[in-house]
Amino acid sequence: MLKINLNQAEAYSQETFHCGSCDKDFQAKVITWVDVSRTPQAKQLLLRWEFNIIQCTHCGCRNFAETPFFYEDFQEGLLVAVFPRIPESRGVVEASIREKYGYYPVLEYFYDLAQLWTLLYLQEHYRTNKNLLMLSRLGKGEARTRKFMKFLKEDPMMIDIREKLTESFFGSANEDDLMDLLSRSIYILEEMLPWPMDRRCVCGGDLTKEFKCCGKSVVLDDHDKLLSRHYVIYCPACSESLAGASCESCGRVYTWKLGTVASHRQEKRSGRKRPALRPEERPETA
Repeated sequence: MLKINLNQAEAYSQETFHCGSCDKDFQAKVITWVDVSRTPQAKQLLLRWEFNIIQCTHCGCRNFAETPFFYEDFQEGLLVAVFPRIPESRGVVEASIREKYGYYPVLEYFYDLAQLWTLLYLQEHYRTNKNLLMLSRLGKGEARTRKFMKFLKEDPMMIDIREKLTESFFGSANEDDLMDLLSRSIYILEEMLPWPMDRRCVCGGDLTKEFKCCGKSVVLDDHDKLLSRHYVIYCPACSESLAGASCESCGRVYTWKLGTVASHRQEKRSGRKRPALRPEERPETA
């Protein structure tokens, strides 16, 4: 089983907890600061909802500690103060943290573990998905992290993600439903558009020029009638899955995972001028 040695954490403390099962108090050590660039296994524990799990010394019941902790990624210049429960005098607490740790390029506050879980998922997905990295318009490093944070803290889809995460880990939801929702969150982040069957961007650019992998263009001719949100095309050289393309001219991103349309190009307006109104047809002015 994957665990973190408390000595590997930047800081930990011993706290007193109350067991809801046997109604007794007990003491346990919890991590209060972890730098995942030094302790990468912490990411996996967080993704599995196994971080800071405490066990009652009387009855053996296990549960979340629900204590605040700092999540640091020194390599990304990121520090997140995680509060599983919103603290009293929230504004004072945030101001104090900002004053003490404001030198971090990105400093944020999470009041929901689903936000941290989704951040870790997005980071890992962008790191490992070569096709997404080629299509992405989010930039890298701090620029991408800030766009992640804006989505995690402001986008209404986080309500659905939170509910689906709870159902997936503690209920009976299908994991595929969660993955489908997370995929849609990436479409929102990237401001993607449905795939045009004429393979032309809104600006008129040819999308087939950028539909490539391993330095070579991938032929779409045999796939056009099959494109749908469940259909996958693989690179013949490296077997990487491909799902769309970005426009070489303007950078817009298109994917058939959002469905297809005949075209995004707007019909040119007629060059004829609108006939002038006769004096009796003109509106009266004050």
